[in-house]
Amino acid sequence: MNDNYNEDFLALQDGGSLFYRTYGDPCATPVLCMHGLTRNSKDFIELAEHLSDEFFVITVDQRGRGRSSYIEDHQKYTPLTYINDMHELINSFNFKQCYLIGTSMGGFMAMAMSAMNSVLFSKIVLNDCGPEINQVGIDNISTYLGKNESFESIDEAVSILKARHESNFPLLTDLDWKRYCLNNLKINEGHSYNFDYDQNIRVVYETAKLNLGDMWNIWEEIDSSIFVIRGALSQLLSEYTFKQMQSKDRVKSLEIPDTGHAPLLTSKVELDSIKAFLLSH
Repeated sequence: MNDNYNEDFLALQDGGSLFYRTYGDPCATPVLCMHGLTRNSKDFIELAEHLSDEFFVITVDQRGRGRSSYIEDHQKYTPLTYINDMHELINSFNFKQCYLIGTSMGGFMAMAMSAMNSVLFSKIVLNDCGPEINQVGIDNISTYLGKNESFESIDEAVSILKARHESNFPLLTDLDWKRYCLNNLKINEGHSYNFDYDQNIRVVYETAKLNLGDMWNIWEEIDSSIFVIRGALSQLLSEYTFKQMQSKDRVKSLEIPDTGHAPLLTSKVELDSIKAFLLSH
């Protein structure tokens, strides 16, 4: 990892704030990276560095995650809030065009944003998400979301999270698992560790999860070029839905073997494939 980036906060109209990093030349085509439900902008460090020689890359912590502000009214932890925040961020740069990369929840945001404006968002990358979600994957998220878990050490976190998620990432080394944990945990005053997100995001998720399964109407409205990445072991994006998505015009796809939800976007094939798609005409 290098330190060739800038960090800043955006003051939002409702009083909240967004933390973001930028990589590359501000005059280059912008690429906005949006993470998954319980994740943060650290997921995109390798990808942002890889793209920064050709693009102006922005990685952002959604509200309630990482260094962005938490929301007092927990019912506002919704995709609408996050999408409005992204539009404020984009408007602050006065972008006329912006490519989108979204993992899981970030991908659903990218779908909705491009359906509303495929001119502004002419290319989108969807990482292990699509217009239909497997209920098994939704229920699996509920088993660990917002449980306010605490770990006495990074080693304890690695042991527990590896046991929980190893079926999704059977090829990760112990060093990979440590990095996975460090990117998603925060250290407390007593030197224990907690997940780096507001545990109250669970409130809206539990209410909304029954309506998460079908976004085909939004999918049909998208007129952007799309690159869909699927982990071959994914329980969220099924192989059937993945194949259905490929029937749409201007869709390219990539399946990552021995990987579940969601591909980490750190391997050479992932990094090079995303860059090639964004550079394509």
